[in-house]
Amino acid sequence: MLNLKKSAAAAAFLLAGAAGAATVNGFANGGFETPGVGGAVAAGWLTAATASPATLSSDAHSGSFALLLSSKPFDASIALQDSVGHGNLAALGAANVGDTPTLSFWAKGDASTTGNAFATVRYMGANGIISNAVQGNFQQQINTSSWTLISFQAAAIPVGTTALFIEIGTALGPLLDGRPGAILVDDLQFSLNVAAVPEPESYALLIAGLGVVAAIARRRRA
Repeated sequence: MLNLKKSAAAAAFLLAGAAGAATVNGFANGGFETPGVGGAVAAGWLTAATASPATLSSDAHSGSFALLLSSKPFDASIALQDSVGHGNLAALGAANVGDTPTLSFWAKGDASTTGNAFATVRYMGANGIISNAVQGNFQQQINTSSWTLISFQAAAIPVGTTALFIEIGTALGPLLDGRPGAILVDDLQFSLNVAAVPEPESYALLIAGLGVVAAIARRRRA
């Protein structure tokens, strides 16, 4: 005879299959296609207060725009976003804890002999920075003629994380060889795994499956 525990296990299995999982971007406007307002370089993206502000370029990997980070000597060009405060995305919560996202984007350009290209992502909580998720340089991986896919594995999301904060940019020392630091970035993604909400059809399938389980149980009792 089917008991209650077996029926519950079957229901949980059906619901898990119906729900599945989905991947979403932890940062808004990763393609830099939506224009910015009020001084933002693009919607959701601010530029650091330096003498070399981040701008947009029509030389894009996809779509119409890419992020252009071009630094003057002894300066830096940095774009930044708080996923909640600037990107207006939903806050992270307990469902995200333990997830190990990947930061990826396409880049090309030249950081110059004395420059670098870097990406930093931090996990933020109610009292500020909890920990670093990503700290990486990528100037050695890019060139001026073609786009290169850059990828960094992030640390696991810790308890208390409510938002993500990213800084991506280039910094330049003295201009020794006439090569100004200029980096293009496009199609930025910080992949978060989230449970998908089942469609109504999935709930109908679940109910039908439970009906079959109940019918079998009645027959065995008869």
